[in-house]
Amino acid sequence: MATLSSRAVTLARVPDGTPSAEDFAVTTLDVPTMAAGQVTLAVDVLSLDPYIRSTLGGRHLGDAPVGPGDVVPGRSLATVTASADDSVPVGTLVLAETGWREIAVLPAAAVTPVPRRAGVPASAALGALGMPGLTAYAAHVRHLKPRVGDTVVISSATGGVGAVAGQLATVAGARAVAIVGTEDKAAIAVDQLGYAAAVIRGRDGWVEELRKACPDGIDAYLHMGDQATLDVVMEQLAVGARVSLCGLMDQYNGGAPTTVRAGAVMTARAEVQGMVVYDHHDLVAEQAARLGALIADGRVLLLEDRYVGLDQAPEAFARLMSGRNQGKVVVQVSPA
Repeated sequence: MATLSSRAVTLARVPDGTPSAEDFAVTTLDVPTMAAGQVTLAVDVLSLDPYIRSTLGGRHLGDAPVGPGDVVPGRSLATVTASADDSVPVGTLVLAETGWREIAVLPAAAVTPVPRRAGVPASAALGALGMPGLTAYAAHVRHLKPRVGDTVVISSATGGVGAVAGQLATVAGARAVAIVGTEDKAAIAVDQLGYAAAVIRGRDGWVEELRKACPDGIDAYLHMGDQATLDVVMEQLAVGARVSLCGLMDQYNGGAPTTVRAGAVMTARAEVQGMVVYDHHDLVAEQAARLGALIADGRVLLLEDRYVGLDQAPEAFARLMSGRNQGKVVVQVSPA
């Protein structure tokens, strides 16, 4: 019997700073023979997420480091094409840690069937109904806790986490303010995601623009930006503010350790918490029910930055890690 092979993306070299497409290689690898209790998967849609950057040559919260020649890790939406376990029959749509590849063989116990929801695209399982959405939802209900009339600021406001978090704040009756990197993203934030205002970080006068957008101070802040953004926001906190430290984009790419202005925290009597999504898996069912309903009735928009073809994954990831994405980044691996 001929050996089955498929394309995969491996790490060509450990990135120095922000990753580039040249740090990766598209290659062809043999597919392992399926054994008892395993399933063969055809990857449909691959999710690209910022946490992957910290695994490249390093370690992410206990995950094994990825070195040159290793397949890049990643979660995907996939279809079971062969099964040696009756609990996961052929044709089942699943979530799985396949890595960046076209075909994967995994234990059936390691895949999660994806339920079909009316009015909800299947790829939502990688975004609003997946790990990015859980991050946003957990930060919303456990850290930010917005009340009607609060001002909630979201950095990286049009990304996979930020887009969901901003919309949740608006649904809760808060006034959501976006911090973004470009004019295009500012327009997306306001026109598509429903933010009340958007401020472009780093632009001349942006600190005062943020102050004008938040005249009564910032009641809640979800941080996924750089040190400069964190410093500016911390100096504009309202008394009793809640801050969720969710992502450190500059550190992912080798920047200096992030610091928090203790004086600003004390002045605002603020509550600052660190967000690690793995601590909040008890919210998965609640997240799926709540966000699924909001997507189905049109109150939460799925914003995707979609690329077609596995060979586009390196460039898509480079764009993500340099802040050039517009929404949750996914790669359509198999034909739609």
